[in-house]
Amino acid sequence: MLGTVYTGFGYWDVWSWAAFFAIAAALVLWLRAQGREDYKEGTDQDEIYWSGNVVPEEGADITVPASSAYWGFRKAMAPFYKVLTEMHTGIGTDIVGCYVVVVALMAVFVLM
Repeated sequence: MLGTVYTGFGYWDVWSWAAFFAIAAALVLWLRAQGREDYKEGTDQDEIYWSGNVVPEEGADITVPASSAYWGFRKAMAPFYKVLTEMHTGIGTDIVGCYVVVVALMAVFVLM
């Protein structure tokens, strides 16, 4: 009974899926085994890298603001964000109206 499973949308070959997951698991285990063997727990190798600075003991001092964390992304998308901020009025009905127009356009494209 574990051969081919027929559904209303085609068929599923159980053995093909089992073989796929077995091969994927073997690949993951092989890749994990390729790690470095000279890692020593409890040494400087365990320390986090904090831009070359000494890591503070207090955890609250290790925060990175989102403006710094996503700086490159924001810089690359600056023209897009500029258009969006110029369009943004802050009025809820304008935003809902844009959503309605976008959903209507998507419905037209889906139905074509």
